[in-house]
Amino acid sequence: MTLTNEQKAQAAADVSKTAAQISAEAAKAAVKDKAADLKDKAADLKEQAAEKAADLKEAAAEKAACLKDKAGDLKDKAVEKGASILDKVKDFTANTLDKGADLAGNLADKLRD
Repeated sequence: MTLTNEQKAQAAADVSKTAAQISAEAAKAAVKDKAADLKDKAADLKEQAAEKAADLKEAAAEKAACLKDKAGDLKDKAVEKGASILDKVKDFTANTLDKGADLAGNLADKLRD
């Protein structure tokens, strides 16, 4: 049986059509595989980001606690310094008043003489 040119062309077109369908299905499968790989990679990245965020949050909390302690220490030192300065001012004022009283007493004694 000999095929006519038209039959040969039709057979070639059918083969070409089948090859195109197979190629399209293969491309579709490859895209699905790639999409699945990308989805898995995205899930891994999301998990890594969540872990990194948790680590950063913990580090920030530790740093904040350290800074809070340091601020408390500075406050305590400031209160101590303030109390010390206040005591010095009180002593100076008391001494000045004592000297003033002594001078006034001496002046009164001189005025009596």
